[in-house]
Amino acid sequence: MVLSELVNVEGYSDWIRLVAEFTLKSLQSWQWASSSVYYLLGLWSRLVASVPYLKGDAPSLLDEFVPKITEGFITSRFNSVQAGLPDDLSENPLDNVELLQDQLDCFPHLCRFQYESSSLYIINILEPILQAYTERARLQTTDNSDLSVIEAKLAWIVHIIAAILKIKQCTGCSVESQEVFDAELSARVLQVINVTDSGLHGQRYSELSKQRLDRAILTFFQHFRKSYVGDQAMHSSKQLYARLSELLGLHDHLLLLNVIVSKIATNLKCYTESEEVIDHTLSLFLDLASGYMTGKLLLKLDTVKFIVANHTVLITLKSTPDSLFRTDAVKYALIGLMRDLRGIAMATNSRRTYGLLFDWLYPAHMPLLLKGISHWTDTPELSGNSGYGDDQIVKTTLGQD
Repeated sequence: MVLSELVNVEGYSDWIRLVAEFTLKSLQSWQWASSSVYYLLGLWSRLVASVPYLKGDAPSLLDEFVPKITEGFITSRFNSVQAGLPDDLSENPLDNVELLQDQLDCFPHLCRFQYESSSLYIINILEPILQAYTERARLQTTDNSDLSVIEAKLAWIVHIIAAILKIKQCTGCSVESQEVFDAELSARVLQVINVTDSGLHGQRYSELSKQRLDRAILTFFQHFRKSYVGDQAMHSSKQLYARLSELLGLHDHLLLLNVIVSKIATNLKCYTESEEVIDHTLSLFLDLASGYMTGKLLLKLDTVKFIVANHTVLITLKSTPDSLFRTDAVKYALIGLMRDLRGIAMATNSRRTYGLLFDWLYPAHMPLLLKGISHWTDTPELSGNSGYGDDQIVKTTLGQD
């Protein structure tokens, strides 16, 4: 039965009120009703999706109840954080990818139903948390449990904003105003990103709560990129970039892309012990590099040019004197370098990309690779005597297989 028929059924107003009460109680009882939240949010999202097709004068009452459901969901997530969930990966909903995705697939439709009020509500609850997080960054030490709660709340809000950006359908809201609200929410996430690696927070990469926050930020980048990065998106999203320019000085997608790449570089440098964050970061970078438009845009960024020109392993190895070239530190650095290069070579699936790799390696860096092999001839991992050596990159690149 469609909504236009449902609202005309006798007892509809009582039914929708009871469903709303049941939903709110289920959200408040998050410890026991987490599995039912998906189905309840799905029901409300389908009701909201039917509003444009509503006929007649009978009230749907969704204007009254949907904002309460929206606020109730966010409050319940904060309550679960405040309760101090264990750091067991199987217990924390921020680590349950499937459950998180199920809930956040439906919830954005409720937020966009009355987008102005929803976005203002999210901003109003985010700003004091962000202020507290910024103040903690300036301290020398702080209560870890308190900071973990702040980071968990921020992670939930960032995930919610990311999910909202993933969809662009909006009921009763013009495209222009929708972009302005998207910009307002995105600006707050970008402000969070400015703080995450500063001060005290730059010493907490081993903390699970910070890792969860940075995974949420990577999810935000994924959805923002798909909606608002690229020439076509840039031209069709003038209101968003105009508002971001006013708020943060970010007036085009190249500046946004530079923020994303800078965060990728920071994660790869600082999260060497967190496989999940590294995997998520590399996945984002792969999507950027393999996209037709974003791949071309990356080449324009000074940050990318700097990273390529200042590969620390290459610089360190090139400056290492011959007398120190037979140390374990050099050996493992060479093995890592060879494996990185082998991975890049295996991904060169066209004549153009193969040529780019070859031109980068030869002649500038080939002496270093040959020097490494000559100094480590007796080491199978480098010399290739085992048949699976990492110097295979040299042969592959030179076309000597």
